[in-house]
Amino acid sequence: MTATASPTELGYWINDADNHFNEPLDCFERYIDPKDAALAIRSVTDPDGQPMQLFAGQPSKFHSRQVTFSAEELQKLLGDTSNIGTRRGNVPPQAGEPQLDVIPGMLLNRLNPLKGMDEEQRKAFISEFRHKSEAFGNRDLRLLLMDEQGIEKALMFPAAAHDIEYEFADNIPALYANIRAFNRWMLEEVGYNVENRMFLPPYIALADPELAIKELEQVIADGTTMIQTKSGHAHGGADNPFGGRSPADPAYDRFWSIVNEANIRLAVHLGGTDYQKYGADWSEDPEAVFGDFDAFQWVMYWGDRPAMEFTAGLILHNFFGRFPNIKVCLSEMGTVWLPYTLRKMDHAFLMGRQAKWSPTGRLDQRPSEIFRKHFIVAPYPEENVRRIVDEIGIDPIVFGSDFPHGEGLAYPDRYVDAQLAGFSADEQRRIMRDNLENFLTWP
Repeated sequence: MTATASPTELGYWINDADNHFNEPLDCFERYIDPKDAALAIRSVTDPDGQPMQLFAGQPSKFHSRQVTFSAEELQKLLGDTSNIGTRRGNVPPQAGEPQLDVIPGMLLNRLNPLKGMDEEQRKAFISEFRHKSEAFGNRDLRLLLMDEQGIEKALMFPAAAHDIEYEFADNIPALYANIRAFNRWMLEEVGYNVENRMFLPPYIALADPELAIKELEQVIADGTTMIQTKSGHAHGGADNPFGGRSPADPAYDRFWSIVNEANIRLAVHLGGTDYQKYGADWSEDPEAVFGDFDAFQWVMYWGDRPAMEFTAGLILHNFFGRFPNIKVCLSEMGTVWLPYTLRKMDHAFLMGRQAKWSPTGRLDQRPSEIFRKHFIVAPYPEENVRRIVDEIGIDPIVFGSDFPHGEGLAYPDRYVDAQLAGFSADEQRRIMRDNLENFLTWP
């Protein structure tokens, strides 16, 4: 495929750093080693007839059920919402149509595709994506949908990886057994790299350095060029399952040396962490999960803080001084936190603050320069891209649609006019295509 054959009006194909592929609910049961069958993640129906997941026989500790908009707010935002619903998972189908839990873009504000539509247009839009929904978890249909959307290459993140460490924090054997099953499903039914277009990064937990190395060597042997780890601090290990360690801790040096030598890229995506445990110091419930977060917990413990600490930990703990070939993509964590974090790290550097695990106690470059060399990051669809580019430069900025999520973009190519109109055509292309292309093809 070449950039000259794009079906969009852009004149080139889009590269997408934040896209999603739906895994089948039974993938863990089907692909887990038989000896570990009792540890598999299973989807069952509870006594009330509601679907639920069991993790090694235990009910899930994580959920995301939360009212996003009130009926009144949706009415003000979109008009008649009787056929849309106000909760995730509450989008009733028309007669004969496939079920679809969330319509792409329905939870956006300014870029909500339903905004301004009349009743018939709204029904047609919802029907369109219901009939496309099979492609969300089907490799061949997804490639065709990518063609239709003008997307040449996309990082695609199956959902299960985002919360698996949270669920199995105190069960290391179950954690790695299910990760092996998940990565095996990904490889055998989809592929880590599908026609050099769809990139599904296998997931690796750092809870046990030796088991992490074993999984890393397996996925490299199976042909991956990218891996995924969790955001925020790494797992604290079997002796400290509810604690943490820096991902740059020397305990992982052998793991990262293999990644570095093989030029494997690292992708990090938003997902469940245990950061809410710090709420105990703020009169908050340290056991709450995302679906129950109040405003304080959502602001302080979901997304931004894990992203900030992960980025600062790698840079200020001299990770790239030891592993200079590693490149990192931050997906679905936004960028509003980034200018502040880079300024704060540069200030610490200029003040002579010591860099942990550096032989000299110093970094070779300013932290902001290290970030620009080693990271790319996808803004959320409605963030102010100009503000971020003015602060940190354009080279680390990549496009991320978050398709087909409710906070994502139903039509990715429309992002240029909506969010990048103030950039030159060359700058638009760098964000929409070239910067991610450089990440994927380096070195």
